[in-house]
Amino acid sequence: MSEEIGGLIPLLFVLVFLPGLCVGVTRQAADGLIGMNGSAGIRTRHTKASEEAWTAGHRAALPVLKNMWLVAGAGVLGAVAVQMAAGGGWGIGAAFLALVVETGVLVRAAAAANRAARAAGA
Repeated sequence: MSEEIGGLIPLLFVLVFLPGLCVGVTRQAADGLIGMNGSAGIRTRHTKASEEAWTAGHRAALPVLKNMWLVAGAGVLGAVAVQMAAGGGWGIGAAFLALVVETGVLVRAAAAANRAARAAGA
């Protein structure tokens, strides 16, 4: 059982680190601290159209991205509970499922950013 817990810990770390990174970068871009660049932020054709579109897109994406914290909390608790109850690789599977849900939240946030950026650029 200790081997499975050892495999679960890195996934739990990523599950919590990813929302912190995404929300932090998006908040900074929404506040104008990170401008359009080549490496950080929600980089789509519409969000890169102008500084106004960049800021508007990130402001729209921020509330959606904050849902990643809920997914992370539920994912950590769920993965640990499943691991303790079922053992084997079930906890790892539950953590991986939570990461897939977090990815879905990222996709929704990018869609919200695109809509807001298009409206700002119009």
